Amino acid sequence: MKRTTKILIGLSLSLLAIGCGAAAAFYAILRKSVPDYEARFEIKGLQQVVKIYYDEYAAAHIEAQSEADLFFAQGFAHARERLWQMDLARRAAKGELAEILGESALSFDRLFRTVGLRHIADSLWNSNILSPESRAVLIAYSQGVNAYLEQIKAGKAVLPIEFDILQYEPAAWRPEDCLAIARLMGWELNIAWHIDVALADITAQVGYEKAKHLYPDYPKDKPTILPALPDTSKRTAAVLRLWQELDKAYREFAGVMGSHIGSNSWAVTRSKSAAGNAILANDPHLGFSAPARWYEMHLCCRAAGINAAGCSLPGVPCIVLGRNDSIAWGLTNMMLDDCDFFALLDSTETLQERVEEIRLKGAASVPLRVRWGRHGVVISDQIYSGFQQAQSPLLDAYTISMRWTGQELSDEVATFLGILKAKNWQDFRAALRHYGLPGQNFLYADAAGHIGYQAAGKLPIRLDKQGFLLRDARKPEQDWQGFVPFDELPMLFDPPSDMIVTANNKIVPDGYKYYISALWEPPSRAERITALLRSKERFSAEDFEKMQTDVISPFAQETLRFLLSALANDTLSMHQRPIQFLRNWNGEFQAHSIAATIYSQWLKQLLRNTLHDELGENLFQNYLSLVNAPTRVIGQLLADSTVVTEVKDSTVVQVVRYNIWFDDVRTRAVETRDDIIRKSFNEAVEILRREIGENEADWQWGRVHQLTLRHVFGQKAKDGTENPLGKVFNLGPFRTAGTSTTINNGEYPYRSSDSTGTALIDASQKLGASSRRVVDLSEQDFWSVLPGGNSGSVISPHYADQLPLWLQGKLRRFTMNLRQLQEKNAPTTLLVPVQTKLSAQHP
Repeated sequence: MKRTTKILIGLSLSLLAIGCGAAAAFYAILRKSVPDYEARFEIKGLQQVVKIYYDEYAAAHIEAQSEADLFFAQGFAHARERLWQMDLARRAAKGELAEILGESALSFDRLFRTVGLRHIADSLWNSNILSPESRAVLIAYSQGVNAYLEQIKAGKAVLPIEFDILQYEPAAWRPEDCLAIARLMGWELNIAWHIDVALADITAQVGYEKAKHLYPDYPKDKPTILPALPDTSKRTAAVLRLWQELDKAYREFAGVMGSHIGSNSWAVTRSKSAAGNAILANDPHLGFSAPARWYEMHLCCRAAGINAAGCSLPGVPCIVLGRNDSIAWGLTNMMLDDCDFFALLDSTETLQERVEEIRLKGAASVPLRVRWGRHGVVISDQIYSGFQQAQSPLLDAYTISMRWTGQELSDEVATFLGILKAKNWQDFRAALRHYGLPGQNFLYADAAGHIGYQAAGKLPIRLDKQGFLLRDARKPEQDWQGFVPFDELPMLFDPPSDMIVTANNKIVPDGYKYYISALWEPPSRAERITALLRSKERFSAEDFEKMQTDVISPFAQETLRFLLSALANDTLSMHQRPIQFLRNWNGEFQAHSIAATIYSQWLKQLLRNTLHDELGENLFQNYLSLVNAPTRVIGQLLADSTVVTEVKDSTVVQVVRYNIWFDDVRTRAVETRDDIIRKSFNEAVEILRREIGENEADWQWGRVHQLTLRHVFGQKAKDGTENPLGKVFNLGPFRTAGTSTTINNGEYPYRSSDSTGTALIDASQKLGASSRRVVDLSEQDFWSVLPGGNSGSVISPHYADQLPLWLQGKLRRFTMNLRQLQEKNAPTTLLVPVQTKLSAQHP
């Protein structure tokens, strides 16, 4: 054997050995992070022994003898399974990501320090807004988290692998961290302002008269605010657009993209229940992530009147979505417009300021000046200095502030603590009076067979009853006039229909006294749920389980008729089979559907051919990113036609006039709606044939509509390439059903081409049910599932053990019977107090 060959073989074997050794070491570290659910921990700070039973899906069932011990144990259990997720969330909220991720995260830190989540959390903790009970819960929870950190220091537990990869250790947990994470959740659900920015930009380019057609539910009898600020629209739009881009960058990093961020929830009284009691269903729609957004758990302390279970938010005490012995509750996004931008045109408003230091990994700290006043935080400072954009004469004229209801102080802990103990509708509503953020629709059902609905959150009072575009800070009438009193927020109890449906659809008729929003979800999901609830007299929990994965879209059914009408005389041979698929289609987005793929690609091309010629690439893509808005608007544009009588060549004729957006301004001809529909269909078929193949049998929806649950370490690079760590931490891809207008929400981007103009068929799912639950109040248990699992450890069998059920549209039984768990010898962790106790003070 030649010497060179021997050397190469030797090197190869050495590298293989090193690789195997590294892999073995990596596996060993991962293995240590999987909890031993039969463990016993001696804990400082506990009053009595706490038992944590773990069911077959590793949901924690906590049995404590006091309220303080209960929430202490909740903090311990959260940290044990989700410490990395918790630490990342608090760092994001407090503007401390750059300290561990480097300069790539600096803009995120500037964003959230400007919004002020850390400042708000600190202010709330130091205020008198929080009740003594809320403070006690937050302290106990934080002490529980820190107790787990002490176990790590003592060598009885290990840090999750993510800390090792980034080479840092988490700081002690504080009550303010819980409050900051809750505000971060509020910010993530705060999406109404994105349409404000997009419309400001579009108005600056095409003018108000044309732009208003792209705003869902624009109050046409109201004046626009932007013209009150002459010669500033383009400059204003630039500032707001840059602010929006910063927020989008964070959402992409955190996996919270999507504009259909909302939920489904519905309930029926005992009169429509097969089992004889009220039934409630809820599936909150959020961006997907690995690990899952929620942590399922059961909190039981009979002495404190608490026996409740459901979805908790890692880093925050209590149960957010769930049930107790007497009631069940679900949440959907109220779509409340809780944010406005104000132009400060002179120096009459007094601004406060603070200077913060952002720690940067491997480099010196970066200073940040933040100013704020009665119209919120100044964002234009950061656009032109902190975010290093080009200077503009705009700053010589005025500054722009953002006011958000999340900057107001409120006690959400009191709300969810009250709900845990609620026995009836009166208790439930009393708890909601403390609630401020984010605006939510709370759905209720109880063991007496009643159902109810209550909107909750701080709803700004706007005299002009509109909440978009820029407001003039000089005019008192454009200020917020306080917030709508709780008793004047929408409410419903035991309606004659014996059912309540909430799917982010419009809440109240136009005659309601106050302005809530204009960015409602398309009514498609609510229509379908309502139709199904009217289809039979009585329902079971199994019926509701099936409904949650229904994928028939009323929106698709309605818009399909315009497509088929325009294609009525199409004789092109290459179109005939696709047209036949559409004619035989009922608007159902099953993964095997061919028509769903044809329709969806047509819709992408229709949006492009309708809007791109006037907007240009950047504005068009920005508008498309708000999937909610273009979905509603394209339906309005298709239906917007009038028949007029004209005289042509001495002959009276009837002419159909379509919305002006369908005309392609780049051509000399005047295109009609049907011209654009046919052009878009032809392009869609050509793209599918080129990108997938000539055989239509290969055009199945699941081929292009796929879901990958991504860990932060597994996010794609800016150029679209996959991160190698994704193979370790990500889950998927999986072929999935649904679209943004089906009950089983499967939102995907409407983008039809990449930056080079190459056509895209990709319809990857970005958003959907972050959990599904059905509660039949006739029994103690309920049914639920997560898109993933309860563990945050990638090597744990519980990292993704619920995912197969979720993908199949199935639920698993969640027991609230502790005796049953004891009889099954469920793995049990004991938290045992030691002699030395921590004082109940701020940790």
